[in-house]
Amino acid sequence: MRKIFSLSLLLLCISSNAQTIFSYGTNTVDKKEFWRAFSKNNNGATDEKSIRDYLDLFIRFKLKVQAAKEAKLDTLPNIKNDIAGFRAQMSDQFMQNNSAVKEVIAEAQDRSKSELEVAHIFVVYGFDSSAAKKQIDKAYQQLQTGADFGKTAEAFSTNEYVKSTKGYIGYISVFSLPYDIENTVYNLAVGSYSKPVAGATGYHILKLISKRKSLGTMKAAQVLIAVPANSSAEDINEAKEKAQLVYKEAKAGEKFETLAFKYSNDKLSYASGGVMPDFGFTKYAPAFSTAAFNLKNDGDISEPVLLSDGFHIIKRIALKPAPENNNDAAFLQEMTEKVNADSRVNVALARVKEQMKTASGFKQLPYNEKELWTLTDTTLNAKNYVTFFKANQSKPLFSLKGKTISVADWLKYAKTQQPYHTSGSINYNKLMNQFVETTVEQYYKDRLEANNEDFRYQLKEFSEGSLLFEIMERRIWSVAPTDTAALLTYYNKNKGKYKWQPSAGAVIFNCSDTAIANKALLMMKADPTKWKEYMNDFNGTALADSGRFEMNQLPAVNGGELKPGMFTQVVTNPNDGSASFCYIIKLFNTEDQRTFEEAKGLVINDYQLLMEEQWIAQLKKKYPVKVNEPVLKSLIKK
Repeated sequence: MRKIFSLSLLLLCISSNAQTIFSYGTNTVDKKEFWRAFSKNNNGATDEKSIRDYLDLFIRFKLKVQAAKEAKLDTLPNIKNDIAGFRAQMSDQFMQNNSAVKEVIAEAQDRSKSELEVAHIFVVYGFDSSAAKKQIDKAYQQLQTGADFGKTAEAFSTNEYVKSTKGYIGYISVFSLPYDIENTVYNLAVGSYSKPVAGATGYHILKLISKRKSLGTMKAAQVLIAVPANSSAEDINEAKEKAQLVYKEAKAGEKFETLAFKYSNDKLSYASGGVMPDFGFTKYAPAFSTAAFNLKNDGDISEPVLLSDGFHIIKRIALKPAPENNNDAAFLQEMTEKVNADSRVNVALARVKEQMKTASGFKQLPYNEKELWTLTDTTLNAKNYVTFFKANQSKPLFSLKGKTISVADWLKYAKTQQPYHTSGSINYNKLMNQFVETTVEQYYKDRLEANNEDFRYQLKEFSEGSLLFEIMERRIWSVAPTDTAALLTYYNKNKGKYKWQPSAGAVIFNCSDTAIANKALLMMKADPTKWKEYMNDFNGTALADSGRFEMNQLPAVNGGELKPGMFTQVVTNPNDGSASFCYIIKLFNTEDQRTFEEAKGLVINDYQLLMEEQWIAQLKKKYPVKVNEPVLKSLIKK
């Protein structure tokens, strides 16, 4: 009884997950596929009309794709190459978007929301790392007796700057420190310190002094009055007086960008009015950040701040709070880019490789390593190395689900890598690890459709989209424009559809930006009859087209009546910065019949729609469509 109940439950789950929403011929489309496509293309609409309208479009889409498959368009080299290229691109993206990588990105997002006040004890490795280890261990033992952290840092650190600051680092956030050190700090409780940690150049003991919410991101401008290294007291005092002068001028109302261009020694920012790239508190020296983030209002200006490179006068432009929502697109993109440029991504990718091994059923099989390396040397140096591949085809190295990788596969890989190594320099253990990783990764990529539903759907969408484009091009788009007799017949039967509404004879100018448009407008006003000559001077940055245009085809006019001989205002497209205007030659206020040539573009479009409807009717006869109403209605929210 229990087995029967379990089987019934399993069948129920399968049927609910793969409910057919419609069929066409012998083909079916399940509810999940339809809903995925609908949700992606309908901006959250869930009313019955929206769902039924989209269902009609989706049925038409599937019928056309089926026609393409029956015509064997999926066997065309260009289609196969396009799909293969898309698959390769998508597989790389899915590897990068693996859960392990996403976890590291989410971790970086979370850490960016806080700033940690940190100190450390630092012992440089020097020439004797064992001596350095003894030194850091002594420091740790002293801390465990209750010793003051600052005094211990001063006593045991071997770096003079660390000794002078008693180990104080200041505030840090994500990406401020190497990833392994960052992990140590973020895992500490406030007031606690770590065990000795090995860094790139020495040992550290880290202490978390305090933790606060991130102060956000500052946009600021600065004027730097530089103080060169080893400057005399007189030079420093002179720089200070100059900085005070700049500060007074700024407070008196002088434009900050003018002061930056005139006085600033910061080569990176002076030309842009002193404006710096956005920064957080942990980006620069504590004194600079403290001065900048202590400015209370946009437009406030700091008194000169002395740092190692000189005096800084800082103007606050804007302060943006730290993002709170990890799903915010800009925040996610920023953190993704930073993670991909940081060493931590390698940690994530190492996890990905282990996940791929597990998912692929990787199993290491026993082999004699010494004998394999000897065989590899012999094969790489042999002229008849193909015989070695054949002889070792059946000797297994490791297995994946449904596939065994042989010694012959290894020898082939080693042969391909031979040109990248000098004679006798190949580290076979390292090369074997690369071979395993490469083989597993390719095996996993080759089976992404089976392992990843999102990948499967996206590849299917692209493949079917490619087939749709190809069949439409062959059946409709390239056919209608060339059938002049059919177009003329259609025009004569439907002349009433092709009449001019109120319109204008005009020259429309489309320009790459507003400045080009204004320049073209000035030239046109000088002599409108030379518009073709003028266009030749713009090298493609301005194009013009003359003809009769209905009013809705003209660049938007901000009120006022159109008159022959007038120019409309320059209108800028906010999306791409392009700009347009037009010159009015003649106005037509009557509803005139369009000639066939004047209406040809409209006729072609309408005739294509007619051809498509006739074709869809044929396809529905060939592949009868049946909609499963109960399943469809289950999608409609009351």
